Amino acid sequence: PIMYWGNPDASVSFCEDKYNVLPYVAEYYNTMSAISYLIVGLILKNFTKLNKISNSILFLGIGTMLLHGTLRKYGQWVDECGMLSFSYDVIVELRRRRNKTTNYLYFVALIGSYFMLVKFHFFVLLFLGLQLYIYVLSNKSYKNTRDKLLVKSYAGVFVVSMVLWFLDQFYCSYTKNYQLHALWHVGTSLSILLGCLTLI
Repeated sequence: PIMYWGNPDASVSFCEDKYNVLPYVAEYYNTMSAISYLIVGLILKNFTKLNKISNSILFLGIGTMLLHGTLRKYGQWVDECGMLSFSYDVIVELRRRRNKTTNYLYFVALIGSYFMLVKFHFFVLLFLGLQLYIYVLSNKSYKNTRDKLLVKSYAGVFVVSMVLWFLDQFYCSYTKNYQLHALWHVGTSLSILLGCLTLI
């Protein structure tokens, strides 16, 4: 097919067929499923006081759509910035509530920026590390049953979504027809919502 946005130059590829549904959207299902981030971001923006976090989620949704819609490096950069920005804002909020310093997080952001320029898989490891840290912080921060249940639900849905991501990434020939990366977007959107409910 004709590459509407030019030859893909993102450092990561996905299983979905390219330009298969619309001539100007590189990966239709992966792009459309990113709307789930926008929905979660708008819910949090309109019904909570988590303004910075909701902005990060909206930014992530736009970045994800840009990456999958174009498969270009600039889209990947915006998508990964959104993932780091969201993680950063959640960690800052969790540490603030425990009266802990957040100055070191600037170094994490710098390291993340470096990894984004080097290898995608390094970035994935950094992102997973940040999610694990969020889970540990959340477990230390919450004592009541409701919040502990929400944190466990956030972690459970995230882990299932991560499995879908890995299957799509490494077993494409077996999973091609199931749009597992699109399901990763929907699953992580739900995971984000469950986790953020503990911050309300």
